[in-house]
Amino acid sequence: MKILFVNFIQFWGGGESWTYQVMDELRKRNHSIILLSNTKSKLLVKAQKNNFEAHTVTVNKLSFFNPLVQTKIRKQLIEIKPDVIILNSTLELKTVGLQISACGCNQVLFMRGIPKPIKMSIFKQYLFSKVVTNVVVNSNYVKDSISNFNRYLKNTPEVIYHGINPETTNQGAFGSKNIAIVGRLSHEKGVDIALHVIQKVILSEPDAILWIIGDGKEKENLLHLTSELGIQNSVKFLGFVNDVESQLFQCSILIMTSRWEGFGLVLLEAMKLKIPCIAFDHIAANEIIINNETGFLIPKMSVGLMSEKIIYLLSNSEIGLLMGIKGNDLLKEKFTLEKSIDQYERLIKRQ
Repeated sequence: MKILFVNFIQFWGGGESWTYQVMDELRKRNHSIILLSNTKSKLLVKAQKNNFEAHTVTVNKLSFFNPLVQTKIRKQLIEIKPDVIILNSTLELKTVGLQISACGCNQVLFMRGIPKPIKMSIFKQYLFSKVVTNVVVNSNYVKDSISNFNRYLKNTPEVIYHGINPETTNQGAFGSKNIAIVGRLSHEKGVDIALHVIQKVILSEPDAILWIIGDGKEKENLLHLTSELGIQNSVKFLGFVNDVESQLFQCSILIMTSRWEGFGLVLLEAMKLKIPCIAFDHIAANEIIINNETGFLIPKMSVGLMSEKIIYLLSNSEIGLLMGIKGNDLLKEKFTLEKSIDQYERLIKRQ
């Protein structure tokens, strides 16, 4: 099958990481994979480096109004003639939606990983009801958040969890005092909350260190807050790393303090290394962590309770090890990349 992925996001985030993984795995299964991307996109750079066929167009939020952009997209779609088109967000849907009929493609998947309602303009109502054939979400949490537009869909949104390859020779550094948080340094990721958590932890565990793996626009504010809280010696800003596992396996606990999170792929990365996870329970983490078995789910975004659970695991490394083993078993049972791609293939071939 010829499958066209459309992703116009220029930065590299969780959605782009997942898009690339799906592209790569479907190619391994002998599908013909093409990317239509914005110019200067980091996903484009990675795709070209790994010999994917790629087409580009300069896109912004108003490109669906631009006749020159629309004409170029129409020509590209006619040239590619995809059997399936997979769209990354409403930006892609609005930008290419009116031109899809020109290439004869009648299978259009819309991927949604953000747990927020979609503002349904008349234009979007038309596109979802007439152009999109299936909506794929990465958690029930996201599915519930977009229920406002179900009446415009041809089919009920389908939940396909993200997955990873569970094989590794690494394992978390049990007995260490290193606590990891991984993600973009932005407001929704709640790294500022994690700093308040570690401030409480070091009152009982003065050797504990928070490893912040990621970069973003909030870095300067977070550095200032670290100084303000007097915890400079208990925090390491490691920046963006290409190989998260190389840093993560040096830690004994992973925490997630996100204000919202559509899935939480990093939880799987920790489970792969048999590292127990602690996360707030109002996000999709409650579909991944089994509370008190593979980690802890913290109600009401309680900083105090999260710090208590961290202290408990730092003081009882054998319990953390057992939780990590159970988490690894759950990963292999439910969240492998193979299972995830199987679902995509079944959905594509169903039409």
